[in-house]
Amino acid sequence: MAVRIKKTAVIHCSGGCAFQDGVRLCPDGCTACGACVSACRKQAVIPGDSTGKAARIDREKCVGCGLCVRACPQGIITLEPADSRIEPLCSLRKGGAEARKICGSSCISCRICEKNCPAGAIAVTGDIPRIDPETCISCGMCAVKCPRGVIGDADGILGRSF
Repeated sequence: MAVRIKKTAVIHCSGGCAFQDGVRLCPDGCTACGACVSACRKQAVIPGDSTGKAARIDREKCVGCGLCVRACPQGIITLEPADSRIEPLCSLRKGGAEARKICGSSCISCRICEKNCPAGAIAVTGDIPRIDPETCISCGMCAVKCPRGVIGDADGILGRSF
């Protein structure tokens, strides 16, 4: 019999997007549309707002049903193992100087997280850091070394919390 792994939702956006004329510049992040909030039957999604704050997940309330994942029009919510503590909080698919203009906390594809991971659990692909939860030892080195604060931990100790 297979062991069922408890999952929790993670929103891969910190809400650090820049605005121009009242319009959010990041095309890939949380738009604070409320679809995930409406879909969640456990009130585990804390809404984002028009000031740029992204929606967040209350990990204590989340049961890992995936309704918010399916409801998100941006596709930035994933189900991750509940014991995973380290996650990238950016979905912007642009790196370098362009990313800096769009979001104050975006991945710039410097790969410092990748180089400093002692477990080899992180890879930057398509300008987004990806963490393998099977390999990650939750040491937080990637979050500590990231110059942009893109990687956070569930406890809010390193970088930003999710």
